[in-house]
Amino acid sequence: MRAAAWASGPVFLTLNGYVLWRVQASHRRWIAVGSADRLYVRLFAWRTGDHDGDHEPDVLVLEATEIASISIRTVNVFLYGPKPKSVEWLVIEPAQTIAHVVSSHVRPTLTATEPDKAVLVNHEEGRFTIEWKWWRPALRVFLQQVARECPSIVIGPKDGSELDLNGIWRGISLNLDPQKRQLLVRAMRLGFGCECKRLLSRYKYVSFQKAAAYLAQIEREETGEESSCCST
Repeated sequence: MRAAAWASGPVFLTLNGYVLWRVQASHRRWIAVGSADRLYVRLFAWRTGDHDGDHEPDVLVLEATEIASISIRTVNVFLYGPKPKSVEWLVIEPAQTIAHVVSSHVRPTLTATEPDKAVLVNHEEGRFTIEWKWWRPALRVFLQQVARECPSIVIGPKDGSELDLNGIWRGISLNLDPQKRQLLVRAMRLGFGCECKRLLSRYKYVSFQKAAAYLAQIEREETGEESSCCST
């Protein structure tokens, strides 16, 4: 009986953990759903239930005829060494006939800065981009499903680029030229801020706090330059 009690404890905990995981999984937010003639895209989600934004359209509904193309954008980031880490986006380009209407209607809802609002979609140059990091299924599988459910939607060619940070870690000086600073800022904006801090600390022989301060400084400088360019 004692042995049975010891054996039943882990089994009980495992079963409870599985049940809790299933409950949480059933409440996970979806980001994009394709049907036979429409594509539904969740623009943002509220972190809490008590909000006053019920009037805002949080789901973008596009008919198949209103979509110019759907494609994948990939960036291979070489942080250190020959093996890259990939970042993928789903890119949705509305048809020219509705591009202006959709942009003017959706852009205000995406640029609002409510603290309880988690924006899931970016709007840039008339296109909607969704970073496909936590979503399932895999992006290629999702596009295959869309093509199967709605053959009239054009699946555009894959757009790929690279970001190589290997040359930044040579030498111990933090006086990096503007091009290398821009590479670091781009890598941070892609979600590799912690890795950049760790590599700076390791190869530039500085503390983690100093590396974090340096990255924050060059990001502020880059943001300031972008703002000045836009104002001119």
